[in-house]
Order: sequence, then C-alpha cells, then structure tokens
Amino acid sequence: MSEIVITNSLPEHAEALARHQQICFPTLDPVAWMTAEDFLAQMRAFPEGQHVALDGARVVGQSSTLRVSAEQAFAQHSFLGITGNVTFSTHDPQGEWLYGADMSVHPEYRGRKLSKLLYDARKSLIRRLGLRGMVAGGQLAGYHHYRASMGVEEYIARVVAGELADPTLTPQLRSGFVVRGVLWHYLDDAEHGAEASLIVWENPDL
Repeated sequence: MSEIVITNSLPEHAEALARHQQICFPTLDPVAWMTAEDFLAQMRAFPEGQHVALDGARVVGQSSTLRVSAEQAFAQHSFLGITGNVTFSTHDPQGEWLYGADMSVHPEYRGRKLSKLLYDARKSLIRRLGLRGMVAGGQLAGYHHYRASMGVEEYIARVVAGELADPTLTPQLRSGFVVRGVLWHYLDDAEHGAEASLIVWENPDL
C-alpha cells in the first residue's frame, strides 16, 4: 500500500472527485451525487475533514465528513438533510461528533484496505480534535437479497450476530462500530433501498 497516499482533499481534486462518485455509486439517485461544486463547498466548510486517496495523481478513494451535535446525530435524519444537500452547510464547528457523510473506493482498488486507511484518517482527526466519536448512516449493501424474506431490523440484527454478512455493515462492525438503530428513508438507492443503519464509533481516549 505504500504507493497510496491519504491526504486532505484540495480544490484541484474536485473535478476528479465528482467523476469518482459516479463510478463508485452508479445506482444512486443522481440528486445525491456530489458534484465538483459540492466538494468545494465541503472543503470550505470543514477542510480538515475531507480526505482523498491518491495513486500518484489519480483519485482512487475519498472520505467526506462534517461535525455535528448529538441532537443532529442521534435523531432520525436523512442523508441530504444532515449534510445540507451535500454542501455541509449543516456543519457545526462546535459539534462533538464527526459525521461520516461519504466514503468510496474506486472499483479497481477495492480489496486493498483503502477504506481502512480512510477510516484511520477519520479516527486520527477525532482524537486530535478531542471529539466524542464518529456517527454515520451505513447503507445496507446486501439487504436487497433478503428484503422479501425479512424486515430491515431483523437483517441488521442477524448481521450484528454474525449470522449474515453485509458488504458494508460487516466491515464497519469489524472496524469497531456498533449499531444504534435504523435510519428510515435515509437515501434512495435503486439497488440498496432507502434504509440505513445508524452506526457509532466512540473515541477510546475519552
């Protein structure tokens, strides 16, 4: 992995980040795709919370985060609502939780632990800023296979118990996240559906 560099996103990465979004999330409602202008707005709102994975000059992964209060983080919310339509106008400079708005790895680079490196960058930021931890809405990438046979709450419980493996939630659990509930109508995705798990990682330093 020595050739991959994780660094803060910069304005010169914005156009490539927008193209990267569409490659990584082809079934997402296009209104939720982040444009170059959205990435620039995120950098202006919270520059130290935006990370990019680079293979030379090529964007191969990204992570977008903002700070939120506990009231924002743990209430029912949608992806577009809590992210200010992905502009991070909802960023709270005094927020005690880091909200993981988005993370993606280019299909050609999956299986090479880039997501772990990006999560490590987030965790380092949390520790440096003394935040309570990280919250995110995790899409359930495998639920569509089981939608006809079980409800989303049962599916999540069985993934947490290790009876089922979900391509997104299982790695998040291995990374130290715990599930605190279900976010209903979180984000429309033609393949994955609208539900998400509310996942939390607490700062072990506190």
